[in-house]
Amino acid sequence: MTQTDSQRDVVDLLSADHREFDRIFTQLEGMFGLTTPDVLRRKRELVDEVTIGLVKHSVAEETRVYPRVEEQVDREEAEHSKHEHAEAEETMKRLERMDPGDPQFDTEVATLIREIRHHVEHEERRMFTELRATFPREQLVEMAQEVERVKALAPTRPHPMTPNEGVVRTVAGPVASLLDHLRDAVTGRGKTSG
Repeated sequence: MTQTDSQRDVVDLLSADHREFDRIFTQLEGMFGLTTPDVLRRKRELVDEVTIGLVKHSVAEETRVYPRVEEQVDREEAEHSKHEHAEAEETMKRLERMDPGDPQFDTEVATLIREIRHHVEHEERRMFTELRATFPREQLVEMAQEVERVKALAPTRPHPMTPNEGVVRTVAGPVASLLDHLRDAVTGRGKTSG
């Protein structure tokens, strides 16, 4: 029997995001060093897709999960994760400004992959275990629903100058999200064909 989306807890939801990011990373790794026009276009599409997902995921964690981790689990753990998000956001911002034909593009993609895989491994090994040990299932399911709501409205582009604090992200997020969605609509970013 599979769980419906309304029954998934926050650990299941965030772990599913992690698997999706890794799926995209594996595709990108298979394209390292390739420079045909079709491959370069696909690299850009995949980097945009994973960036959109990572930004939404990060904002949701920073506004709905990390504050609870800080309060009831481990403040240092939440701070460590926010620091890792900030590093990845800087990398995503550099990638956003780069052309996939740039010789450094694959290097920056490899940096992002390394940063995110390290973050995921650390988060799943420690924080997710602590979340399940600290919160009853009903609260974890409720957190998943909150995360989904935030992801639906979150920005789609990295904003490394915005502090990775829940309150700041909650206040700045809607404005950044509106501007990001408008830019995406004009440029067609995030609308991949396959």
